[in-house]
Amino acid sequence: GIEPDEPSTLTGLELSLGLGVLGQSTSGTPLDDHGYDRAPGPVTDLQARLIFGRDRYVRHGLLLRGAYTAGRGFGRQGYGFRFGIADLGYSMRALLPCMSSAARQVFLTGTLGLSGGWADAGTGRGPMGIDENERRLAADELDHAALGWLFGVEGSVHFGRFLVGASLDLRQHFGIDTEADRTFLAQAMLRVGGAFDWRD
Repeated sequence: GIEPDEPSTLTGLELSLGLGVLGQSTSGTPLDDHGYDRAPGPVTDLQARLIFGRDRYVRHGLLLRGAYTAGRGFGRQGYGFRFGIADLGYSMRALLPCMSSAARQVFLTGTLGLSGGWADAGTGRGPMGIDENERRLAADELDHAALGWLFGVEGSVHFGRFLVGASLDLRQHFGIDTEADRTFLAQAMLRVGGAFDWRD
């Protein structure tokens, strides 16, 4: 186990890169195939979290994150939608002392917040068929902005300034002025990055 520090204001900055998988489910699309309604695939993101507070064991902070996905293979064989996602959240982080040591700190973090972004519609995944006109029309008309909510859980291990972790995030986006009125996004990520603490 580890001992608590002297009471003081602790400020921390965590920066990490994530790579994982994302499942997308969109309702209201005129086509129920080619990646418009469902399109699992890889996702990558860049995340920054500012942590502050006087308690070493439980602290809170702000999350800022940007993510990108375009369905299977990052859209190399076409896509229904590709998403640029922005998250802004409030985080609570707990240190797990029974799993930590002088060389290793283990944290569990929960986040609630806002999520939004831009959905760029394409002509769908796969070769064109008899629905070519419908797919080209969808690519022209289904681009949209979206706004919604975010819930996430992350576990991380810090070895000095180096961190590794895994996270699970759920998002619900509501389309603005579009037929694609609702998109649910679930992603699982592995993370690597750096953690920096200082005292005020």
